[in-house]
Amino acid sequence: MTDTLRRATRVHARGHWPRESQGGTVTLAFDDRHRRRMMMTDDAGSDFLLDLPRAVALDDGDGLELGDGTYLRVVAAAEELMEVRCGGGTEAFARIAWHLGNRHLPVQIVGETIRLRRDHVIEDMLRGLGASVEPIHAPFAPEGGAYSGGHGHSHGHDHGHDHDHHHHGHGHSHSHGHSHE
Repeated sequence: MTDTLRRATRVHARGHWPRESQGGTVTLAFDDRHRRRMMMTDDAGSDFLLDLPRAVALDDGDGLELGDGTYLRVVAAAEELMEVRCGGGTEAFARIAWHLGNRHLPVQIVGETIRLRRDHVIEDMLRGLGASVEPIHAPFAPEGGAYSGGHGHSHGHDHGHDHDHHHHGHGHSHSHGHSHE
């Protein structure tokens, strides 16, 4: 008897794969939803190889197509986050967003709040700027950024394109004089 390793070779955006062919789920934190090739374990405990032509940013609800024609639905894992609210209106919100962007921090805009990973240094800075900060446990789906082509939300097409979120290539240091311990 030969065990054949299941392989996920294509990604289909949420709403663009046959849900009746769902063969399970795989729950992944944000950092684990941007991969090209690696061993993974689905939520039922079965191993599979994610084997894509390029690194892809997976969104909650996307379908990983397996070799047998079934799909694993991607589920965004709940993570330890901070939810930031600004009581001072649009100007205060813009100031907070600028400070977070200046630190190249991934953020998710949800209505009139900003969500980001918990970090006590950043939390202290935000409170010092007049924001209220509440710890939450929720899925994290940050904005894709100005150079990502607007990805990070529902795509409506196969994910056969590259998402290089980590190369800045603009020739300066990203040190901001604080520690994230």
